[in-house]
Amino acid sequence: MEVADLSKERSTIIIAIVTLITIGLSLIVSTGQTLQQQEEARLQHLQLTARSVLQSVDISLRTGIMTQNDRVSGLPSTAKFFRELQKSGEVMFVGLLDEKGGQILSSLEGGATNTILFPQQAIPKMVQTGSWNGIAQFGKHRVYVYAKHSNGLATQAMEPGAPRHETFLVVGLDMTKHFAIYKGFKQNALFQAAYILIAAIFTWALAMALLKRRELAGKALQLERFQARLLDNLPDGLLIVGPDNVIRAANPAAHDVFNAKGSGLAGLSVSALPEDLANCLKSVPEDSKVDWEQVTAQGTHLEILSVPLKEHKEAGSRLVLVRDRTRFRELEKSLQDAEKMAALGTLAAGMAHEIRNPLSALRGFAQYFAKKFKGKEPDETYAQTMITEADRLNRVITDLLYLSRPRAVQKEEVDLVELSEGINNLLRLDLESKDVQLEVSLESSYVQADADLLKQTLINLMLNSLDALHASDVEKKQIHIASAYGEDGVWIFVRDNGPGMSKKQIDQAFEPFFTTKSKGTGLGLALVHKTMMEHDGKALIESDAERGCTIALFFPDVEDEDTYVV
Repeated sequence: MEVADLSKERSTIIIAIVTLITIGLSLIVSTGQTLQQQEEARLQHLQLTARSVLQSVDISLRTGIMTQNDRVSGLPSTAKFFRELQKSGEVMFVGLLDEKGGQILSSLEGGATNTILFPQQAIPKMVQTGSWNGIAQFGKHRVYVYAKHSNGLATQAMEPGAPRHETFLVVGLDMTKHFAIYKGFKQNALFQAAYILIAAIFTWALAMALLKRRELAGKALQLERFQARLLDNLPDGLLIVGPDNVIRAANPAAHDVFNAKGSGLAGLSVSALPEDLANCLKSVPEDSKVDWEQVTAQGTHLEILSVPLKEHKEAGSRLVLVRDRTRFRELEKSLQDAEKMAALGTLAAGMAHEIRNPLSALRGFAQYFAKKFKGKEPDETYAQTMITEADRLNRVITDLLYLSRPRAVQKEEVDLVELSEGINNLLRLDLESKDVQLEVSLESSYVQADADLLKQTLINLMLNSLDALHASDVEKKQIHIASAYGEDGVWIFVRDNGPGMSKKQIDQAFEPFFTTKSKGTGLGLALVHKTMMEHDGKALIESDAERGCTIALFFPDVEDEDTYVV
């Protein structure tokens, strides 16, 4: 299962936030610097303008004084000149101040009653350095003031013979227009900064949304891939069947269960499947109880669960889970057979001691009477019958004891050619007496098996075939022993052309004491089955009535824990 790497998501968010903060700080610093530069440029412009006006006034005063024989034309004309200059535009104040800041001559009406409020350090600096420029308060307005030492011209002109005082020529400019321009520029700068910041935030939000969407799309793709891998590797078959009984989707396990070929199951109608398989996929009412159903189709044991998909876009669709239980059924049957063998072993162990001792005594007396009544009929026949039946009963007990006792299998390489010749010589008289022809065709000449057990197994199968052929009326009676290479092992086949077995007989053939013979014990095929279990192989029966019977024995080359018997 894939897990999303959240560290990548956190790092992306952190980088985006740091980028946004950097952009914001850069805008703040840039806007602040721009406003500061604009403020400095405004003040420099005011300073230059005020200096130019002051110099013009100073030159005008000096020129006027020199044309009057070194005397000023008088206060009224100077004040009038100042007032005319004030009315000309940006100049709000023109005057002469003494070293204490008092007004000597001013363009303002009312004289000293209308004054400019200088900053605290302005007058001392003006006296000390001879000039000062800066912002002062004039009524409700802020004005830009430029003051310069005037060499006492006004004092000499207005009070002849009076003590000489330091005078300063002062010009005040109206800052309203400059403030308006600066305010507009400031608003534009702030608006641009806000616009850029909002655009950056919007871009950041859009980028985060795109990253989130991309992340969700990536997670959805990961989930889709995980689900696809999960369904593809699901051991159970999974089908999506639409309301029109058409298979919408099927995983690989479903193709294996239904043995689908060609284009597969997707798009195939349920009715196109074999009838027994189609019945397994029949629709179920939505309100019905959901439970596993055991069915058998084409010889395969299936377990099917059909669940309505209530939230599917197509109403009536259903999810079908299919499990192949054939192997488990075979394992269950093998377990049942093992339990029967264990019960039979317990029974045989108890019977052997209780029956064999009195049976030996009875057989001994039967032999005594056979000798005593030799030549006397029917007494001799009765005695011989007692001996034959005692021997048959003893063989049954021997077979039971063999079934009850586990035996270590000694596997070795067995020569099948030599083994077939030995069995042929052993059963030659039986074959000739019943007019049966034995054929041997071996693709594989060797097999890994216990030689004694394999020989006994083939003899048991040959005897069963001889009994079946003896009761058959076919013209040419045949028994065929063959071998063939299989996957990881060798198959040995014993075939006859006798009457064959029905399906019910095949199902019970390997059960102890099941027999169709009038005098059979029903232990022959049980011993064959036990032998194959001990070899980790399997035994299969293939037969049709009136077409003979084939017993197939599989001997694996190596031990495999996954092999099973039937």
